[in-house]
Amino acid sequence: MLPCRIGLLKSILKSTARICYCEKGVKVAGQPSLIFIHGFASSKRTWLSVIKHIPHTYHCIAIDLPGHGESIGFNEEYYIGANVIDLLKQFFDKLHFIEPICLIGESMGGSIVAMFATKYPFDVGIICLLSPPPGEEYETDLLQQLRSGTYHSILPETLKQYHAAVKSLSEKKIRLTRLLTKKYFKTHLHTVNQYQRILQIAFEHDYPNLGETYKQLKYHTCPAFIIWGREDKLCHPAGAQYLAKLLSKSELIIFDDCGHLITVDKPEETADAIINFLERNPYYESRL
Repeated sequence: MLPCRIGLLKSILKSTARICYCEKGVKVAGQPSLIFIHGFASSKRTWLSVIKHIPHTYHCIAIDLPGHGESIGFNEEYYIGANVIDLLKQFFDKLHFIEPICLIGESMGGSIVAMFATKYPFDVGIICLLSPPPGEEYETDLLQQLRSGTYHSILPETLKQYHAAVKSLSEKKIRLTRLLTKKYFKTHLHTVNQYQRILQIAFEHDYPNLGETYKQLKYHTCPAFIIWGREDKLCHPAGAQYLAKLLSKSELIIFDDCGHLITVDKPEETADAIINFLERNPYYESRL
């Protein structure tokens, strides 16, 4: 388990608002810190299975976005992507990073990474995108359902829907006892309404502009690593090729036997792939 530290943005947020994050390692001169951004209806703990395979020589931070995990005190305006990335900028400034960061995001977190990199390019040395929604051009049936207001494919409200959601998002057979499943599902039900609202806001404010956001990535000159699951039913794998063509210094890897939840299906492989990419793209070269 990573030590959990709470960051308070006292000078720029209300005293009741806080960003919660996990941290492993320390900042190293000449080496970017690795910042992990989770996806929708998830939390920083999504990344623990990946970070435990990252060598201790790397500085890692996994963040709870507003409305998720243990980050509290944020109103709905902080569910809008543009405000999220400004909040992250303030948060990063508070942490006083030595070098531009390596920003890593999964699913919705990947979209946040793309948005951040286009607005604050000098804060970012490397980006890693794990199956972000590629926009309406590559929309799957599941994304169309979500956009139409049918959310149970990722926000189940019955145990039957829960098992169907797990099966559609992951290729890994997750074995939980009936008691643990019911306990987890009961906890999940307490957050459904809040997550539905976050999703509504995302489709209203952010999703329609994703295409234009991604087009701005062609001006992004830092190395970019794209990871996708070949069996992803939520974000079509064709989106991986689309993003790879936009990013001039990109590499792409597609995992077999992997669905949308890459951190669930391929945690060790993801960690190894990211570290190998970093070693092939040293920090000093990424800034040229």
